[in-house]
Amino acid sequence: MDERRNGWLLSAVAVALLTVVSYTAGALGLIPWANEQVSRLVQPRTPVSSSTSGVQVQRLEELMQAIQSQYVEPVDAETLNVGALRGMVQALGDRYSVYYTAEEYQAFVQNFEPTFSGIGVTVEISQKTGLLTVVSPIKGSPGEKAGLRAGDAIIEVDGKSIVGMSLNEAVALIKGPKGTQVRLVVQREGENDLLHFTITRDTITVPVLDYRMVDKEAGVGYLRLFEFNKKGAADQVKEAIEDLRSQGMTRLIFDVRQNPGGLLNEVVEIASLFVPAGKPVVYIVERGQEERVISSTGAATWDMPLVVLIDGGSASASEILAGAVKDTQVGVVIGEKTFGKGSVQTFWRLRDGSGIKLTTAKYLTAGHNSIDGVGVEPDVVVTNPDRIIPGDPGDPQLEAAIRYIKEMTR
Repeated sequence: MDERRNGWLLSAVAVALLTVVSYTAGALGLIPWANEQVSRLVQPRTPVSSSTSGVQVQRLEELMQAIQSQYVEPVDAETLNVGALRGMVQALGDRYSVYYTAEEYQAFVQNFEPTFSGIGVTVEISQKTGLLTVVSPIKGSPGEKAGLRAGDAIIEVDGKSIVGMSLNEAVALIKGPKGTQVRLVVQREGENDLLHFTITRDTITVPVLDYRMVDKEAGVGYLRLFEFNKKGAADQVKEAIEDLRSQGMTRLIFDVRQNPGGLLNEVVEIASLFVPAGKPVVYIVERGQEERVISSTGAATWDMPLVVLIDGGSASASEILAGAVKDTQVGVVIGEKTFGKGSVQTFWRLRDGSGIKLTTAKYLTAGHNSIDGVGVEPDVVVTNPDRIIPGDPGDPQLEAAIRYIKEMTR
């Protein structure tokens, strides 16, 4: 593995509140062209002439000297350096591209571990409101137990407004050791008053999936995938499906609601369970490169009715799966429009231990549709107005899916 720790990210969340959010297919050697992408980025495609480079360095040095000698208060040189690096990335105007200090990058990489200490929700800066918004709470986490819901906008942390803060700054305030408390003020759609939460941070174990028979008589199996977060997630899905078959499953409801995304290779492998071999699963569009198509590797034809459940918390890899099922018509997609993230990020460690995460590609669904900022529309719209947790008793979208799939012939 290249020591720069490079990888391909298919997550809705640029930074998580101690949950697995950014996933690295390239770093695990799962996508052979990831390493090529990083080398191209480290060695710029368009060489910078020595004269141009010298002017740029001189300008930065002059600016730093002016600030250090003339600014009203003393300023640490490293603070200025970090600010310049952050500003360079922020100038892209891309909320998914981020510069990390060495300490921040280490914390970022640690997010790949299966357990964390925190409140257990994934967040993003909303494109519509500009507010820090909950994409999905992890099942059984302190955040979920306290009542945080997908779509909640966090506007205050421990008495401090986070409106206008960067994602990294806001998340840093919410993070903390196990056993400590954090106070959040939340703005929720449909609520006139602000909501107040006091949440005790805890160790979060990120589950991969949950499954069961939901109607044995009709042969309806239910599988909810929480995240495409680990190498081997596809294997666990396969094992769960085989177990459900052994219990008499003849119809499958595959739930990716509030699933923020994950590894590209895992979603391709899972989609290949349903999409016929050779059919497109996703298209990858890179700068200056020919469009890549990643096709299904399915060895067997899916032989039973399939429903995929989606909502506004279904993002990235979840949208690839839903789009593949919808566009190839191997199943029916039920629920609400998805999050709408159609870009891919590459990340790597720089020589001094700091790091960068940069948008390096876009993807299109199997039907060659861009969903960035748009989302995947369900075939059958079913809302969840009371925000019942997916799979819990009274879940209207699951109930609708059960009714629908029982009438499907294929």
